[in-house]
Amino acid sequence: MRIRSYLALLVCACLLGAYILEQVLAYRFNSVQTLESEHNESLLWQKDLQRIENTTSQFLVSADLVIGSGNTYLIFGAKNMGEYLINELSQMHDHNRFPPLSKKISESKALVVGINNVLDKVLDLPSSDLQQSLAQLLEQYDPVSLLLSRNIQFLTQETNNTIDDEARFLQAEKQRMEEVSWFTRIGFFLAIIALWWWANSRICKPLNGLIYSSHRALSGHDFEATRRAPTEILELSNDFKHLTETLFHQASHDPLTELQNRRAFERNLKQVIHDNKQNYFLCFIDLDYFKTINDTCGHAAGDEILVSVARILKSNVRSNDIVARLGGDEFAILILDCPFEKALQIANNIKENIRNLTYHWEGETFHLSASIGVAPKVKNNSTTDLLNAADVACGLAKSEGRNTVRLYDASQEQVNLKQHDILSVHQINNALKNDQFILYKQDIMPLQNTQVGRYFEVLLRMKGMDGKIISPASFLPIAERYRLTSQIDTWVVSAVFAHFRQNQAQLENTAMIFINLSGHSMNDHELETFIIDKVIKGGIPANKLCFEVTETVAIANIKRAKLFIENIKKLGCCFALDDFGSGHSSYAYLRELPTEKIKIDGTIIANMMDNPLDYTTVKSICEIAKAANQEIIAEFVENEKTVDALTKLGVDFAQGYHFNRPSELR
Repeated sequence: MRIRSYLALLVCACLLGAYILEQVLAYRFNSVQTLESEHNESLLWQKDLQRIENTTSQFLVSADLVIGSGNTYLIFGAKNMGEYLINELSQMHDHNRFPPLSKKISESKALVVGINNVLDKVLDLPSSDLQQSLAQLLEQYDPVSLLLSRNIQFLTQETNNTIDDEARFLQAEKQRMEEVSWFTRIGFFLAIIALWWWANSRICKPLNGLIYSSHRALSGHDFEATRRAPTEILELSNDFKHLTETLFHQASHDPLTELQNRRAFERNLKQVIHDNKQNYFLCFIDLDYFKTINDTCGHAAGDEILVSVARILKSNVRSNDIVARLGGDEFAILILDCPFEKALQIANNIKENIRNLTYHWEGETFHLSASIGVAPKVKNNSTTDLLNAADVACGLAKSEGRNTVRLYDASQEQVNLKQHDILSVHQINNALKNDQFILYKQDIMPLQNTQVGRYFEVLLRMKGMDGKIISPASFLPIAERYRLTSQIDTWVVSAVFAHFRQNQAQLENTAMIFINLSGHSMNDHELETFIIDKVIKGGIPANKLCFEVTETVAIANIKRAKLFIENIKKLGCCFALDDFGSGHSSYAYLRELPTEKIKIDGTIIANMMDNPLDYTTVKSICEIAKAANQEIIAEFVENEKTVDALTKLGVDFAQGYHFNRPSELR
């Protein structure tokens, strides 16, 4: 039943209750009004009877005087009073309020008539025998007058008693009406409460349950759909359940391969380690030669291969094993409750199936392989330690020629050396907490217009535990894998603003500062807000800031990258597309992204003087960039010959060891 039906029932019930209340109160009120009206008529009857009683007394006194003395001058007054009494008693008889008294009224009327007849006889008495005749008339009169007096007293007494009974009954009825009024009002109020409870249980309670389930869903719990509710709430609840399930799935799964993503995988891995109830192995899988295929054939081809690999992984594991895509071309499998031989067999089967995977593009056939590292369960392992162990084993598999499965063994010398080379995520976290990062810079030199002012790119180094400087190549891959790059970018932006706040003279001599942003930063709304806040509060003019985003990262989420760039560009900052030309679809996306500068991929620049294909690529990039009104910056420039060639091709700026090496920003 729909909500409007419940509301219609509620309104109808309220209206019916109000109607019943009105009818009950009206009935009781009319009853009391009728009784009160009858009582008032009785009071008028009583007054008339009192008047008759008084007149009767006067009539009898006058009749006594006439009959007792024989004086005739009082006869006419007495007879007039008698006629008045006869009329009054007749009217009372005709409009009798008390039917039991009708007989007494008629008797009283007849008695008055009889007395009047006696009075008429007094007029006809002979004067010679007057006393004796009066005595005879008096004998006739006395019983009649006595009976009339008693009748009138009886009528008065009965009327008074009846009126008293009516008054008591009327008062009781008024009391009952008051009680009925209160009871019906209370009943109506209780009915309203019952209807409210009913509506609350049918409408409000399911809605509150929906709100509660929504709040639980926001906390990460499953959404519990409402089962008994109006149709609209049931539909809304089912839609919410479907939406939350979709959102949970999107939050925990990779959209391309439908495998678990890194966040969900690490959560499950942490739970398995915490439970410590079963044996398990962690497989870390890195695809060999994937970047070559992705760069040559384009991202669509790379996506197709990743989906195929995901299909292979799912088909080679058991139903209780957990498969995830950690990012890029890296996958992980958590093999649960499994003996060592079976886990190794699963890893080798996956390796062979991936090896048999081929991709055909424009007449060429590309082969793929995988380097797989397997880390067993170790006592007191943490999530990070286990991932690092599998990563180390995978790195050894790559270094041993790829297409290999390597088991992690902490006692082996090669593993120890590999672990020494790979920084721990804890070291990166400590560097963030203790400001152990250092800002470096490298100048970007003008080739066409030497009057543009000083350009330089801000670079990053990390101070190791032994005080040695660590290059980004050693810590950024780990930071990228563990999603620490947004925090690092936040540190860099904050440090750049702090540096130039203290070095205003250096800022005045600088025309443009280039700051790199990582892939995760493009999807980080908090970092976007942080950058906007920093620029608005000042310290560095917005027109002196240029943020670099790599081409592959921007293309991976073109809509988000475009929105990120547009929001910050509104402040006056500019953007450069870094590593341009490294992907197959670079030109197609150039017009999609609102950048002002492109930085040609350094690997192309480094080989352009020896490789005609690279030279032609640089030339075509320059032509397209100029057509798109983009400034061109060349990286990895290492000799004067390359500078001359770039100048002739119209490249605006160059950067590389030929001009200077990176140095600390002071």
